Amino acid sequence: MKRTVLVLIASAAFALLATAQQNSEKQPKQSGDGPGVIVYSEGGAFMIQGPSGWIADSETGQRLGICCVFYPKGSTWDNAVTVIYPNIATKGEGQNTMKEFMENDLSEFRQNNPSMKYEDGSDIALKNNRVTKVRFFYGVNKGSSEVIAYIDEEKVIALVVVSSRTQTALNGAMPLLREMLQTYSHMDVRFASGAKSAN
Repeated sequence: MKRTVLVLIASAAFALLATAQQNSEKQPKQSGDGPGVIVYSEGGAFMIQGPSGWIADSETGQRLGICCVFYPKGSTWDNAVTVIYPNIATKGEGQNTMKEFMENDLSEFRQNNPSMKYEDGSDIALKNNRVTKVRFFYGVNKGSSEVIAYIDEEKVIALVVVSSRTQTALNGAMPLLREMLQTYSHMDVRFASGAKSAN
């Protein structure tokens, strides 16, 4: 996955997000009032908010090679029962469609977790008559259960991953995932030639 840093665009996007957060702080707390982040790569970007009462940890995320991770306040990445993280992939050879990307993702899961099981969930409706594909993975990453929401954009695929220590905890986190996805907003980013890749 290629992530490209373009300071001008990132600064403008963060300013937009900061303004939105300041405005939301003046309103009573309701769903969708969690910490907001911008995830970007060559070809596109998206904004999304974490669950209310959770924190966005960019330091841990960057250590893991992703934008940030979310976990409940009072927890850490290492001890939280459930964690959530957004990610983004630029489309490319062999992963140019949602179907190709999801099949490649499944192949990697199988390679790293030969005994894992998976199932496709029901699509989750987004704003503007969009949908996200959902796939559950069981017995991955030291026995964890995960669900990945895949959102197909023109040049990128946006991902939101929920990982729980147990299947019961994963099922309990599904309303949080649905709430997060209602805050999803794609950004059509244009990268200047010669911009340096972060990876």
